[in-house]
Amino acid sequence: MTKLQIDNNEIEKLENLKHLVHLTWLDLSFNRISKIEGLETLTELTDLSLHSNKISQLENLDTLTKLTVLSIGKNQISELNQVSYMLVRV
Repeated sequence: MTKLQIDNNEIEKLENLKHLVHLTWLDLSFNRISKIEGLETLTELTDLSLHSNKISQLENLDTLTKLTVLSIGKNQISELNQVSYMLVRV
């Protein structure tokens, strides 16, 4: 499996994704996720959507070195320096 779309659910925590190491596209938008975690083994991801969740801090994305698209709009990120976390990785 290379694509997984689990948007528009009531997911609060990212779990049981570790074995999906071949994913390149993951849509977790419109859920209730508050913390980015559990994606460390998904190193093939190029596109990740976390749009419309409850995330307040960008973190735990360091292993996603192939990531080229990250959608984080409509979350609870209140400070611009959170976005600089991703820019430093480039």
